Amino acid sequence: MTLIKINQKEVKKEIDKKQSVNAVMDFILQDLANEEEVVSNVTVNGQEIGPDQEDIMNTSVSEFNEIEFTVTKSVDLAFDALDSSGAYIDIMTDKIQQLTQLYHQNQVTEANKLFGETIEIIDLFIQLMTRVQRTFKKGGLVKGPKTETIAQLEIHLLSILKALIPAKEKEDIIMLCDLLEYELVDNLTQWKIKAIPELKKLRQTEA
Repeated sequence: MTLIKINQKEVKKEIDKKQSVNAVMDFILQDLANEEEVVSNVTVNGQEIGPDQEDIMNTSVSEFNEIEFTVTKSVDLAFDALDSSGAYIDIMTDKIQQLTQLYHQNQVTEANKLFGETIEIIDLFIQLMTRVQRTFKKGGLVKGPKTETIAQLEIHLLSILKALIPAKEKEDIIMLCDLLEYELVDNLTQWKIKAIPELKKLRQTEA
């Protein structure tokens, strides 16, 4: 018999054990969780399951001894993301420094490869910040338009990314390095010291 738990507590409600783990997760979100909650973690037989392990998620629940779902408020996940975003920015700035060094050393092939990776990482950062702000707005922590600090940093960051592509296509290394070393690093630093602390203060509002 399969034991199904939510946040370490056994689920007493009858669940069809022939369903897949995915189907049970959907049932939990629809019938047992609050509207603002999401499943943040799934553990099967004591092993944490990653989002890429679709074979397990599509397997019948009856095949396992124990399945535990961790349900978390989406707002709490957003704050967790903010807590780790400072380290994420440090990784981005390190990548940018490596990138500009390669361009200065005229190692163009290696630099171009790292350029693509850097742009992808920055794009993920933009998506993360967008989701965090959307979650806060949906949770009622943010009312009205974005603050001036965040709005300006977003516009500036997008304008830098827009300028980087033509500079790279024209192989204008001086312009490229200036944009990366000064404009982009400065923008990301401002996110770290101004925008993210500003968003973190919303936790006090929540409390």
